[in-house]
Amino acid sequence: MLRIAVLGAGRIARIHAANVAAHPNATLVLVADPWREGVDALSTQLGCEAAYDCAAVLARQDIDAVVIGTPTDTHIDLLLAAVAAGKAVLCEKPIDLDIAKARSAAQAVERLGGKVMLGFNRRFDPDMLRLRQALDAGQI
Repeated sequence: MLRIAVLGAGRIARIHAANVAAHPNATLVLVADPWREGVDALSTQLGCEAAYDCAAVLARQDIDAVVIGTPTDTHIDLLLAAVAAGKAVLCEKPIDLDIAKARSAAQAVERLGGKVMLGFNRRFDPDMLRLRQALDAGQI
């Protein structure tokens, strides 16, 4: 069972947290965000712990992976801290608005041997898969 923490309590983080909580091979350990009201509501709804310091969560040994669904300007710091702590990471897009910073972060992840996936949710969307199949088949 993969033990996951969701960092963030906004719209996309709520979607990720609900999906993790519903997955049969995952446990949603906690939701973390400085926005106490959002975290408290989400953790109550999904039956997990609430935390208010995203960076502090990364030191926990009972968490295998994190989903980063926080504001864009926090992504790189949380991503690199999570990788340094040995966590697998799903980070919402974009990693950063500055391409040089994003490239530097990608290089750091590679040096650290991190396991990171950038969230691009449409990749698995059934309509997008059908469109891809139609393109591959020459129907479009």
